[in-house]
Amino acid sequence: MSHEDCSAGCLNKGIDLFRRKDKNPVVVSRNVLAKQLGWWTVLCTLILAASLTSNIFALIYPFLEFSAAFQGKEAYSIPHTIQLMWSMDLYAIAVLIVAFSLTFPFVKLILLTVVLWLPMTQLGRQKTLSTLRQLGRWSLLDVFIALIILVLADDQIFIGAKPKIGVTLFLAAICSSMFTCELLEYLNHRGIPHQHDPLEGRHVPIYWASGWPFWLMVPVIVAAIGSLVYAVVLPFFQIDQFGLHDYAYSVLTSIQALDKSGWTSFAVTMLAFLVILPMLRLVLLLIVGFVPLNRFLRRTVHHWSGIVGAWSMLDVFGLALLLFLTEGANLVKFNINSGLYVIIGSVAVYYLAATISFYAIHRVMKRSGMEVKTL
Repeated sequence: MSHEDCSAGCLNKGIDLFRRKDKNPVVVSRNVLAKQLGWWTVLCTLILAASLTSNIFALIYPFLEFSAAFQGKEAYSIPHTIQLMWSMDLYAIAVLIVAFSLTFPFVKLILLTVVLWLPMTQLGRQKTLSTLRQLGRWSLLDVFIALIILVLADDQIFIGAKPKIGVTLFLAAICSSMFTCELLEYLNHRGIPHQHDPLEGRHVPIYWASGWPFWLMVPVIVAAIGSLVYAVVLPFFQIDQFGLHDYAYSVLTSIQALDKSGWTSFAVTMLAFLVILPMLRLVLLLIVGFVPLNRFLRRTVHHWSGIVGAWSMLDVFGLALLLFLTEGANLVKFNINSGLYVIIGSVAVYYLAATISFYAIHRVMKRSGMEVKTL
């Protein structure tokens, strides 16, 4: 065999390695996304710059101001919270806050800039953006801790709390970087060929086509929706301190308390991230799997399910509550109510429903000889 024949054979084998089983070629050439997007590049760059600026100022300015009778006022910021946790020997919590609220926002902005301006394959960019999308919401851990403090100090005489500019700046910074990640993922995904739909032309619910996962998904999705409702309405904390009103707070009453105090933007934030979007994600999981849809609708619902899931933050709020169990007792004495455990259980069932949904879809694809993860 000649050298040219050997080279050609190796090249053909290399090309075959980068083809899907449905014969659609995977894009493996490196390119710069910014050069392909036109004016979208300017928009994304401006949003990233604004997010970076907001992140920097959010570290300088306090999140909130907490006051207690005979103790004066104290300003809380991300650096202050980290210092407080470390001084109390709560090293694991300090590390979590450093990782999620201090370090990761800047790491994410750097990676988004890399994705936009450095040569990468489209699939490599897609994997990077998908990972950043799923991790982005955890940066709001400190924001939810600040909102919990605002709620517990609401309508009290001997303690008080006021939000400061830092929490607004940080919330805007994280949400803008999350939006940019979604936008870049959408723009990059347009250049990746869609795979063949295993149920094309058949109006068959995809969970039903998956076999036994259908029967498991039925009770799980019902349990997920029911537990989410209970997680929203059941109180998780009740104040138990002399001189303070013994109010009990759930997610719903926390939203109402913030709105009543005039902090409507924070009330809307909690309502969207903790109630509306998690419930919408479960409804979309139900629709994509149990409702007979054509190829376009099934792909669209599945795509939006992933987006909504990335912005659903009941799990982040649950972790904030657990962290507050150690920090909050120094500010306000409270008792733990059953709602806290229901929130933890609801998050677990929520993730179980999402996992089974993913497995059911993957199972249908695997039966059709496919190895990819999305519709």
